[in-house]
Amino acid sequence: MSRHRFPLCPASGKIRYGERKDVKLVLRGAERDRSRARLHDVACSRREIRSYHCADCCGWHLTSQPARPMQLVPVTNLTKHLPQLTTRSIRRFVAPKGLAAGNAA
Repeated sequence: MSRHRFPLCPASGKIRYGERKDVKLVLRGAERDRSRARLHDVACSRREIRSYHCADCCGWHLTSQPARPMQLVPVTNLTKHLPQLTTRSIRRFVAPKGLAAGNAA
């Protein structure tokens, strides 16, 4: 029988937290343990810094990896490759506001 209070993810083998609030509590505890270790000038093995949602088990996991930076794509690249989709999106956004979506020169 598993010693974990929470089950393990079958895909990754990590502890599966069912709700985001459980992950927040564990992350808060990890930060508290690291702070206490710094205060007493000892090593701490807690490395968890963030959580992520797992598509395999529909639960939450902890990781010590920093978040990947978001890459922004210039609008000109979008309109070049997806002209119809971009035009439809702009019209859908503009129409409820009472503005006119015309061709820009």
